[in-house]
Amino acid sequence: MDGPTIHFDEHLNVAITMAEHARRHANLRAVWAPDGTFTFAELSRRAEELANRLASFGVKPETPVGVHLGRSRHLVTSLFAVWRVGGVFVPLDPAHPTGRLAAIARDAGVGVLVAESDSPLVAELGVRVVDPRTDFPSSAGGMPQRPAALPGSLAYIMYTSGTTGEPKGVGVTYGNVANLLAAVAELVPEEGMEGVNVLAPGFDGWLWSTLIPLAGGRGLVLADPREGVDDLFTKSLGVVTATPSLLATLKVPEPDAGPSTVIAAGEACPPELAKHWSSGRRFLNAYGPTETTICATWADTTVDDDPVTIGRPVANYRVHVLDPALREVADGESGELFIAGAGVGRGYHGRPGLTASRFLPEPSGNGGRMYRTGDLVRRRSDGCLEFIGRIDQQLKIRGFRVEPAEVVRAAEAVPGVDAASTFTIPGGDVLMLGLAVVGTAVSAGADEPLGEAVRAHLAAVLPDYMVPTRIVCVDALPLTPAGKVDERALVELCQAHGAQDDASGTAPATDSEVLVAEVWSTVLERPVNSVEANFFELGGHSLRATRAISTLRAGTGLRLTMRHLFAQPTVAAFARQIDQLAEAKRAAGA
Repeated sequence: MDGPTIHFDEHLNVAITMAEHARRHANLRAVWAPDGTFTFAELSRRAEELANRLASFGVKPETPVGVHLGRSRHLVTSLFAVWRVGGVFVPLDPAHPTGRLAAIARDAGVGVLVAESDSPLVAELGVRVVDPRTDFPSSAGGMPQRPAALPGSLAYIMYTSGTTGEPKGVGVTYGNVANLLAAVAELVPEEGMEGVNVLAPGFDGWLWSTLIPLAGGRGLVLADPREGVDDLFTKSLGVVTATPSLLATLKVPEPDAGPSTVIAAGEACPPELAKHWSSGRRFLNAYGPTETTICATWADTTVDDDPVTIGRPVANYRVHVLDPALREVADGESGELFIAGAGVGRGYHGRPGLTASRFLPEPSGNGGRMYRTGDLVRRRSDGCLEFIGRIDQQLKIRGFRVEPAEVVRAAEAVPGVDAASTFTIPGGDVLMLGLAVVGTAVSAGADEPLGEAVRAHLAAVLPDYMVPTRIVCVDALPLTPAGKVDERALVELCQAHGAQDDASGTAPATDSEVLVAEVWSTVLERPVNSVEANFFELGGHSLRATRAISTLRAGTGLRLTMRHLFAQPTVAAFARQIDQLAEAKRAAGA
C-alpha cells in the first residue's frame, strides 16, 4: 500500500534554510524555553557562530557530535549548528544516567561534545567541549563555504533500548529528514500560532516536534511535563505531539481552546482517549519506528480515518503486511508490518549484521529497502492499519522502546541476584513493568534488602522509564508446564504483595510525612496511610512519579528530582530526604 507521492528536494538542509526565516521574520519569537527565548534572527546568528566553532574542531559530514542539553533554547541552536556543518547530531539527554550516556557517546564515536562546561559527562568522556552558552565571535561575510552534507550523509543517530542489553544507535540521513519535512508540511501551524514540544530530548519525537514549526517559519515552545503543562494546553496553539500516556493525564480543552491539532504518538492510543481528544479539533494517531524517520503512517480525523487505527502511509512511504515467508496477506488477515520508501534510514550504527537482518530488499524488486518493524497489524477494508501488538517482547513505555533483556541484564549485575525476569502489570493508565528477582534476602556487601538494592542500581544505570514499577523478590521463578516463566503467577504475587502492604504500617506523623502521603494519595488515586508505603509498589510508574515530584517541588520550594524518589521510595525515607534538603537550604541561606 503506497502513500501519496510528492516531490521534495533531497538536498534540502533545514538548518541552512533557517537563515531565510531569519531574514523574513527577524524579530519573531522562534523559541521559548524555560531558560529564555530566541528570535529567528538570534537563533540563526547563534547557530552560525556555534557552527563555526564546531567547524574549527574538524566537524564535517559524517562527524558525530554529542549534544548534552535538556529542554533548553540552546539545544535548538546546537541542533542547527551541527546540521549547518553537515555533522551528525547525537542527543544525550541529561535526564539519563551519566554512565549510560558515556557508553552511547563512545559507541557513536563522539569526538566533540556540546554541553554545559560543568556537566559530569564532560569529565567522563574527555573529548573537546563547546559550551553553547558562550558568546562566540561572529564571522564577517555571512556563512563560510563548508563541505555540504549529501542526502545519504547521516543527520542524526538516535539510541534506543537493545535486545543485547546495550542501547543501539539508529542512523538517519539528511535525505530522510528532507522527505519527512516535505511529507508533514501540512502540519505547520497557521500564521500567528506556535508549535509545542513536550517530548524528551532523547526521543526522536523531540526532533519531529521541533522541526515542524521552525521549518515552516513558526515559533516553538519547549515545555517540560514534569513542571506541569495543563495551563499550556488551554491556550491557542498550533500543533502538539504527545504520548497517549501524557495525554491521559491532561484535561481535554474545550473545542474552541487549546491546540488546533493534537498528535498522539509513541505508543498505542486507547479508543476513549482518541475519542476525547478528537472532539472539536484535528487529531492524528501517528505511527513510525525510529528506523523509518519518526513517522510512517497516521490516522487523520480530517479525512474520517478511525483514530484508533494507525491509518495509512504518509507521503513517499509504502507499507507491506507480510506473512513469515514475506508474502502479502489479504485484507483482514494479520501479518508483520514492513515499511519502505524515502524515510527508511541507513541502519544500525556499527552493526552491519543487525542492519542486514532488519533492513531487507523490497519484494517488488524495485531496488528499494524495507524495514522489518516486528509489529503485527491487520489491514482493514478501508485501507487503515490496525495495530495488534508486538511479535517479540519489546515494549513501549511513555513512547520509549524498552527491551526487557536490557532491564534483566542490568538487574543481574547486582551482587546477590541469581536470576531475574520482567513481566507486565495489567490495568492503569500507563503500561507498567514488573521485575522478579531471585537471590539472597540482603544484597551481598550491603546492609539493605535486595529489592531496594536492585531499584537503586537500576535507577543509576537506566533511564527512569526503564526502571520497573514493581520489584518482587522470589525464591525461584515460577514456571509454566512448558518450562517458561509464568508471568501470570508473577502478576498475582505482585498484587498479593501490594495488598499485604496496605494492611498494616505506621501512620504519617511529621509534617513532611503527612505532605508526602497526601501528594502520593492524589497521584496514585488511592489512600496512602503508612510511612512504610512504597510509591512504586503501590502502582506508581515513572509518569506518576513525574507528577508527584512536580507537586512536591511546588509545595516545598526544594529541588527534588526523580532520582530522589527512586533512591528513597517510601513515605518515611522520602520525607527524610525533604527534611535534609530543607535543612541544607536553610544552612546555605544563613
